[in-house]
This record gives sequence, structure tokens and C-alpha cells, in this order.
Amino acid sequence: MPTHPANARIMLKQEKARVIQRTPFTLQLLYDTTEHIQPVTVGIDDGGINIGIAAVSNGKVLFQQELILRSDIKSKLDTRRQYRRSRRNRKTRYRKAKFLNRKQSIPTCKVCGGNAPSSKIICKKCLNAVGGCHQKYAKIQQTSFRIPPSIKAKKETIIRIIQQMPLPISAIRLEDVYFDFQAMENPDISGDQYQHGDLFYHKNFKQACLVRDKFKCRVCKAQSNLQCHHVKPRSKGGTDKLSNLMTLCKDCHDRHHKEGLKLPRQKSSFYVSAAHVQQGKNYLQRELSKIAPLTKTFGYITGHYRNKAGIEKSHVNDAVIIADKQAVPVNRQIKTRHVQARKRSLHEATARKGQKTPNQTQRRNNKNVFTLKGSRRWDTVRYGGKTGFISGFSGTSACRIVDIEGNYIKNPAKKYTQVNLREVMLICRNQTTISQ
Repeated sequence: MPTHPANARIMLKQEKARVIQRTPFTLQLLYDTTEHIQPVTVGIDDGGINIGIAAVSNGKVLFQQELILRSDIKSKLDTRRQYRRSRRNRKTRYRKAKFLNRKQSIPTCKVCGGNAPSSKIICKKCLNAVGGCHQKYAKIQQTSFRIPPSIKAKKETIIRIIQQMPLPISAIRLEDVYFDFQAMENPDISGDQYQHGDLFYHKNFKQACLVRDKFKCRVCKAQSNLQCHHVKPRSKGGTDKLSNLMTLCKDCHDRHHKEGLKLPRQKSSFYVSAAHVQQGKNYLQRELSKIAPLTKTFGYITGHYRNKAGIEKSHVNDAVIIADKQAVPVNRQIKTRHVQARKRSLHEATARKGQKTPNQTQRRNNKNVFTLKGSRRWDTVRYGGKTGFISGFSGTSACRIVDIEGNYIKNPAKKYTQVNLREVMLICRNQTTISQ
């Protein structure tokens, strides 16, 4: 649990504790203590790229973190697949042809081990042998397919961050999606959450409208005092469907009704982020439930309580509201970015004709430098009074340093971005995440 920095300095000086983590700064006590554990609830605002995480205990915010996930995994996999496909199409008599080698994505018959149809886990041959219904697997209708690597990497990063959180987690609350797709299709769905609460059904569509318009006014791009405008007024038969809703700020909304302000053309509904959240939500929920008891909520419910408390919209603030509706966010937070652990230089896209020797002298082979003179890529370092991260190496004794936003930290008197490793001080080492 949190302690005062003075207590931390005293325990380190007296060798009663040791540092096990830098961000957040975490100590492990080296002596026996009582087993009393305070209840800590973790709230997670799941999203396609930006994730909000907060820990609340007894109404007090203990931990706030914004996690930025990678969005380049699919493009890199596509590039690798293209390069490998072109390489396999060349004249390579020494290499056997390879196809259908992705066994994880091919359903397997549980009886004979052969390939099964996409919607079953028993092949037709085995089904015919037992009259079309195998007793052991009669109730099984579908098989579980693998999660796309780009989506699975995002969910595993969230799970890893929760596992590394230095707090005794007693409960986890996860925001499933921004809005409830099932309620959109079936407004008469049963449940107290839909019919008997202080939240009305139309707020579900309004939250979807805000998400589609990226929480910005469609006219002036303002991000505060947002309202949902009905393109066709309800008094004239307009509905609450997304095609009839548009996000406007209060000023533009008033100007439109009073002065006839011209509005932009309506958008089509396209939710990439919500689709990514939906694809991996079952895997994420299953793994989080192994850490602590898990409960779910929806984004439009979070938005209701956030607006009721007058709290500004952000991923971290939403995570605080998800964990505890009465908690108030604090000003300081940790920003974490998921990074590529190693640089990979793929083989040549176009082979050089007539090459008879291995390609060992090309400059592309020098791009995979991960360590240089004791420094590693993504180490947290200090240079010129600023803290940053080593993004790569140059030559035999230089590196490039960036901050958490990706901006270069360099010598202001120089034009180039390289920094000599002798002028850099190591703080700590990182692997797949950097935090500040």
C-alpha cells in the first residue's frame, strides 16, 4: 500500500526494504509484517488503443495509469507475410513447399485428429460412423478459434500491466464496450440495468454518437459541453437512431436552433475501436477473472456518473469512475506505452539476381543492434537533465533518446539527434513497456 516518501528513504537507508520497480516506485519489505490487506478495486476502461487503469480503496484513488497500445502489429505481419510469400515463389529446389501450416486456425476433429468443418469439431466421416450424432460431443456445436495476433497482443499487455500492479487487488471492474449493441437491437431486453435504473435507454444511442464523432463538436471541434443534436427533430417524427444523431457543443447547438447555423454532412457509423474491444473481450475477461473477481459495466453508464460529478472526459478519469462512482481522480498519473521489444530487419523483398554467396555484408543486417556498450534498447536514461528512453543505436558509440511521446531528446546546440553513450546515465531497464 502507499507510504510517505520519507518512510521509503528511511527503510532503504536502514536496509529494511529494496526497490523492485521504478514506475511506479515500489519497495518490497525485507521483514515480516501483519497479513492485514485493505480492499482495492481496479477499474479498466478498455479501448482499441488507449486504455485507462485506476485503483481505488475506500473511496481514495491510489493508482492512475494511461496505457497506449501498439497499432502497427498487423501492418508488420502483413509485410512479413508478403516477403515470405515472394521468397517461397522463387526457385528454391532445396526447400519443400509449405502450405496449410497454420494449425492453430484449423479446426481439428476430436475423434480421429483430422481436419473438421469450420463450424464443428467433429469431421463428417466420424459423424457418419455414429449416425450423425457422436454421444461424447453431441452438445458441442462450435470450436474456439485463435484470436488474431494483433488483438491478442493488446489484451496480453493489459493483463500483464494488471499482474504487475503493486497493490493487493481484491476486485476488478471492466468496461465491456462504450454502448450495448444488444440493447440497440432489442430495446425490450429484460434486466434492472435497462428498465428500472435512473439511466434511460436513449442514453445508449447518445453515447454511441459521441464515440462515433470522437467526443468532438462536428462544427467547432470543441470537447466540452457536448450534446446530441437530432437532425430530424423528434417533434417531426425523428428517432434516436445513430443516423439521426450528431454531436454538437452547447453553443453550436443553440446557434443552429436560433440562427440556423449550417451543419456538416452526416457521418456513417464505423466503430473500429469497439470492434477490436469486442473481438478479444472474452479472452480478456477470462484471464482477468483469474487475478480477482470480475464484474462488467458499460460506457454509457460510466459517462452518466462522470457527467453527474462534473469530471472531464478522459480514459483515466473513466477508469476511476468504473472502479468507484464516488471517487475523485487525482492530478498525477502514469503514462505507459507498449513498444516493440526488438528491431527486426526482414530479408530483401526483391532478390538480387545471380547472388551465390550469403547476404552478410549488407547494411540492413546492422539494423538489428539491440545492445551497445552495456546499453539496451528502451532503457530509461537521463540526458541533459531530462528523462527519456533509448530508441535505437547509431554507429559504435551513439544512441537516440525519445520521450514518452516519441519526441527526440538531443543536444540543443546540435542539429543531429545522436547522443554519445558516455554522456547518458542509466536509470532502469525495460522490455516491452516504457512508463513515465
